[in-house]
Amino acid sequence: MADRSWWSSRFLALIEGMSPPEPLRAGRALARTEAVLSVRRSGNLVVAMVRDQREDLHKTRLAVRTFGDTDWGRIERALASQARYAAALLAGSMPPDIEDAFALLGLSLLPTRADDLAMDCTCADWQRPCAHLVAACHRLGESMDLDAFALLALRGRERDALLTGIRRLRPASASSSGGAQPYVWSGGWPQVAAGQPGGGTTDETGEPLPSSPSAFWSAPVSAGGSGVRSEDHGPARPDILLDLCGPLVVEPLGDLREELRPAYRVFAGRRGSAPRPDGAVEE
Repeated sequence: MADRSWWSSRFLALIEGMSPPEPLRAGRALARTEAVLSVRRSGNLVVAMVRDQREDLHKTRLAVRTFGDTDWGRIERALASQARYAAALLAGSMPPDIEDAFALLGLSLLPTRADDLAMDCTCADWQRPCAHLVAACHRLGESMDLDAFALLALRGRERDALLTGIRRLRPASASSSGGAQPYVWSGGWPQVAAGQPGGGTTDETGEPLPSSPSAFWSAPVSAGGSGVRSEDHGPARPDILLDLCGPLVVEPLGDLREELRPAYRVFAGRRGSAPRPDGAVEE
């Protein structure tokens, strides 16, 4: 398969590396001739029906070692704490460096050893994986190409359960770094989420928040109301409002503040270049 994903390629490399040369060649030939009639997965168990060259039908079974609930709790917290992992998974794709998150926990997303797998086939061949198992794993790899979450399911966590856990942990993970209450995007100016302290008009320190995006660009007023302009104290950071408002959680993408920072800088630059009546831009 020309466009095979990295995760299915690595999975097949492990299976084929365990297979003796003759069953490996025969299994690849069976996969090319569509001898695998069906592949069904239930949890970490995959059952396939394979017809060999003599038209005999064989039942193959493959089971992958799963992580326990404790390890999956650690994995979900690690994935939820990183916006890039959470955003990709919630959008239905596999982050290219997701293995790094597992490695930091001392775990491996993909099976790495023979004892990570259990294999069985009804054929008389004593070698495992036999040709029928090799062919079945090729078909399994194709299904994994179409559904990246199949690999995570083989390791013990189905798609819905994983995404539910990440959604549950994301607001807590995002707010724990900055201490601000989470905000939700309501289609306009960010407002404090319902039920959160702050009332929608102040930040977590009790200071008033701007009532609109344009108000953010106006000069700050000192405590004495003297109207000191921002340039008297050096230029303000154009994206500081993103830090004041706290996490902007938008499902399924997670916290969007880092994605919005470049736009704030662009808006600030355009505001600093006012057009003159003759159409030129005043420096």
